[in-house]
Amino acid sequence: MSDITIPGVTSKYDTKKLIEDLMKVERIPRDRAEEQLKALQLQKTAWQDVNRSIVRARETSRALFSFQNPFNERIAKSSDEGVLTAAATREALEDEHTIVVKQTASADRFLSGRLASDYRVPAGDYAFTVGDRAVSLKFSGGTLKEFADALTRKGGDILRARVIPVSKSEQSIVIESLKTGSKNRLGFEGAARDWALASGLVEEARSSRRDLATGSAQPFEKPLDRSLVRAEPGSLAVGPGGEAKLPVSPSLSTKGLVLEMEVRVTRRTEPPAPAGPPPGPSISAPGSITYEGITITADPSDPQVPAWTPPPPPTRTDDPVVLFLSDGAGRSVPLPAQPDSEEFRTVSVTLSDYLADFSGLGIRNRNTHRDVEVRNVRVYDPTETGGLRPRDPVDTSRDAIVSLEGIEVVRDTNSISDLIPGVTLNLQEASDKKIRLKVEPDREKSKEAIIEMVGNYNRLMADINILSRNDERLVQEISYYTEEERKTATARLGLLQGDSTLNLLRTSMQRITTNPQPVGETSEVLGRIGISTNAARGGAGGYDASRLRGYLEIDEEALGKALRDDFETVRRLFGYDTDGDLLVDSGVAFGLDALYRPYVETGGILAVKTRTFDTQISSQQTRIETLDRQLVAKEAELRRKYGMMEGALQGMERSSQDISNFMKQNDN
Repeated sequence: MSDITIPGVTSKYDTKKLIEDLMKVERIPRDRAEEQLKALQLQKTAWQDVNRSIVRARETSRALFSFQNPFNERIAKSSDEGVLTAAATREALEDEHTIVVKQTASADRFLSGRLASDYRVPAGDYAFTVGDRAVSLKFSGGTLKEFADALTRKGGDILRARVIPVSKSEQSIVIESLKTGSKNRLGFEGAARDWALASGLVEEARSSRRDLATGSAQPFEKPLDRSLVRAEPGSLAVGPGGEAKLPVSPSLSTKGLVLEMEVRVTRRTEPPAPAGPPPGPSISAPGSITYEGITITADPSDPQVPAWTPPPPPTRTDDPVVLFLSDGAGRSVPLPAQPDSEEFRTVSVTLSDYLADFSGLGIRNRNTHRDVEVRNVRVYDPTETGGLRPRDPVDTSRDAIVSLEGIEVVRDTNSISDLIPGVTLNLQEASDKKIRLKVEPDREKSKEAIIEMVGNYNRLMADINILSRNDERLVQEISYYTEEERKTATARLGLLQGDSTLNLLRTSMQRITTNPQPVGETSEVLGRIGISTNAARGGAGGYDASRLRGYLEIDEEALGKALRDDFETVRRLFGYDTDGDLLVDSGVAFGLDALYRPYVETGGILAVKTRTFDTQISSQQTRIETLDRQLVAKEAELRRKYGMMEGALQGMERSSQDISNFMKQNDN
């Protein structure tokens, strides 16, 4: 049975190999078409990668001259960041300021007395206030920890509480406001008031507020001159040379008290100096007499006017110290100098910093050309709210006090953004030290943006070199490639060799980065700030081939020096408005952006190339599909014909065998 064969399935003539050999010849056009398809796909991918490289290079170039360019970024540097830090926006102006942080803003933070570890807070409707905002908590009773957690959840962004284990058997609770400023006092109402008193958070306080009546001015250290002191409802004005005192009777202990008032010091218009000597005496015309037609006129008077000597200019006195605190013994202590101001300024003074007891506010105006006016003068305890004061405060609410260029300002927060345009001041702690705050360009950010632009420029140049030249050294010279990128680059060497688009792009890029650019009255080149091809090997007399590929190199030290010493020139070198129409029209970055734009814009050069490759790839795929169908039909035809041939041969063999058998029988 081993010699049985089925045509088309098994063959003792090895027709299968014959068909395969014939089909190999038939497949040659199809294999060539597939190779052409792969080449087209590889070229399309290469152009797509070039497109992405150009897009990246364009974005980083455009970033150096667009509205959001890094040259407009600003930073604020403080001479002591332990006292003051600051953040600047692009709107900030380059400038230097002198600031003194006299007081930082704080919030109320009250500590209770020692409570037993098993202490329970009674049920009730608890109400807390922080300034003009309120927190209501309906508590069903529970432990101190449960009460603190419930209050913190309810308090949101204005109030929180926490429990401190003082010992194994005792604990305390701290309740704190999350809003700074003297107007954001922590208050207790309803069940909260009774509980705060019982737990030792607060205690009853008799109001210590005193309003100093401006209408009851008294002599200060000299007799009161009513012509120089003008009292009006709620205010007191003291003219040049005048002085007065607003008394407090009886005197107050200054412990915990604050004096607050509104002050305005205005400059008077000085009278003009005499332009010349005064006119002499006015003398009437001389008399005359007429007799018989004859008139006789008297001689005119000839007074002797002494020579005129200009009067000496009035003595000018400038004394910004105009406010004084007095104690019960009659001793006076001056307050800080008050600057000129067209508007009233709020002045707040902690009395205990100056005196042990307080008997009044003295105003002495020694200035010859200024008026001093005070109003709304009051003494109060800042920790007192609604007849309560903290028994053991960890901190009390107060405003921040800052002196900017000698002008004192008060804010209720430590983050102040309305003093210097575009700058937010962050107060860290109070200090007598004068802090120098310098607002300047963010040179480091500008440097990083320039380095990023050069990096993307070099990556694009590397892609162009690799695709247009078949030289393995081009890949070996690039140290930043990963192993995968190196393999891909090696496979693409010379893939687009001779393409005029790439050659034109490379030439244009090199021309823009080497040509001088206008920066005002003169022109500069990138080499001036440490960016160049640096092809020459300094002093060696030779050259380095790897530095003749069109890549840019950066001397970071030279670039840093240029940004530090001539920042405006560096900015203009990358983008500059030459005609004053507020639109950048020159510079390296502007030129590169203009060069890249037609390549990557919608319907641009690379989009047209990609569509062309899409058409060619589609056509080649159609051709391969046609060849595949033809090959299938050809192979089927060969199998059919060889199957018929094998059948015929087998029939002939059977006939031959039959004849041979017949002959043998006849012989027998």
